[in-house]
Amino acid sequence: MNRYVEVRSIREGVYILWRLGNTEKARQFASGGQRDLIRCNGAINRIIEQALTEKNNNPSIIRRVIRFQEKYEQQRINENIASWVNHDKNACIYFWLYLFTRFTHSSISVEDIRRIIRNDNDRHHYRLYRDALPLQMPDTAEQCFMAGLYILDLLPLPPEVIQNEVDKIRKGYYRIKDSLRDDFAWIADADQGNVEWVWGQLNKHRDFLKDTNLTEFSQYLLSQLIPFLYYLWDERRDTKQLFLNTLRKRYANMKHRKKVADKAPVNIRISKSAKETLVKLEKRFNRNRADVIESLIERAWAELNQKN
Repeated sequence: MNRYVEVRSIREGVYILWRLGNTEKARQFASGGQRDLIRCNGAINRIIEQALTEKNNNPSIIRRVIRFQEKYEQQRINENIASWVNHDKNACIYFWLYLFTRFTHSSISVEDIRRIIRNDNDRHHYRLYRDALPLQMPDTAEQCFMAGLYILDLLPLPPEVIQNEVDKIRKGYYRIKDSLRDDFAWIADADQGNVEWVWGQLNKHRDFLKDTNLTEFSQYLLSQLIPFLYYLWDERRDTKQLFLNTLRKRYANMKHRKKVADKAPVNIRISKSAKETLVKLEKRFNRNRADVIESLIERAWAELNQKN
């Protein structure tokens, strides 16, 4: 029997390493590309050589790896089937988040144990442990796509069930794609501090994150995760809409308070004629007094800099 095993892609290599129980090695290569394939094959074959040495050249380890390769070929989803995801960054994030919240869990629950006792063949509700995922917390949209594929690869589900889930994700995404722009335009250009404020509001809600158990996340993706968490929230439509409207108003009020707080009070005495001119400027520009004074100061400073 040939002692050397070769995988043809990083994705296959990560699957083999994970099935061999070496999640640490799987994680090392999960974000890699084809340029890392030689190293990945080397890691797999070193595990094989070590097992052969420890078990007096018993080839069972080789048979296991070959069996894993066959299993991978049978159930892996072709990336072309999910091509609608790969060229849309928002779709990549939704694809991963759907699978992450539906098919992974931070720890085993009592309900999981009861389900296993009732029917140990019920794999349609199977969940992977997040600590063992090859790509636990992606930082980019591209990594989200790969992280989603790894979850699908590792789920012990028939290909037709996997395909059905992918179709469900695609339909769900296209259903909300247009709403995304309208519902969350207010957070699109938010800075990191404001995004974290919104996240804090979500964490205070007793039900919003209840079913996701999402406690760790990439700061780079947070502003994009928030809308999709809202759409994946399993709640009545009117309740969700009320929550979103309230959140949007609170956000606007927070930004207004922040803007007012940033403007330090300045007490000045001006002549009666200057005050009358200031009132006219307020009416002319339809702005409040503070904004008019701020604009005049900025203009005067700009003119002074030009002269210098």
